[in-house]
Amino acid sequence: MSRAGDILRKWSEVVESGDDSLPLIIDIVIPGEGLNYQRLDEGTFVDGRFERNIRIDQPTHLRGQGQVHGHVFGRKGNELVVVNFDGTGSHGTKGRLHTSDAQALTARGFTIRDDRMVEWWIYPDAGLEVLHG
Repeated sequence: MSRAGDILRKWSEVVESGDDSLPLIIDIVIPGEGLNYQRLDEGTFVDGRFERNIRIDQPTHLRGQGQVHGHVFGRKGNELVVVNFDGTGSHGTKGRLHTSDAQALTARGFTIRDDRMVEWWIYPDAGLEVLHG
């Protein structure tokens, strides 16, 4: 069996063991000749308006650049909005948070506006400096 196959087999044994202290492996990418791997941990689910409807992610897809952010899902699992730790929108989404979702995020240190709005803008490259304060 290939080296990549050995790694995958060992990881599936760990996942099947049911050890809750280990993170859930969502994605494994073995580039090139299978001599290396990259791991992506997609976050922690917390309760908001519904059970486990908010996933809090680290900015791993941006290689550590960016902010912790929360994906807020509706009752049927559709993504409603993604909010950065500072309360701004992420991934091009905007919307208004339900009171329970806003409280769940605030309890985890997120800054949420009083009106629970999450906004997102694209600033055109016009040579302007934008100061937030």
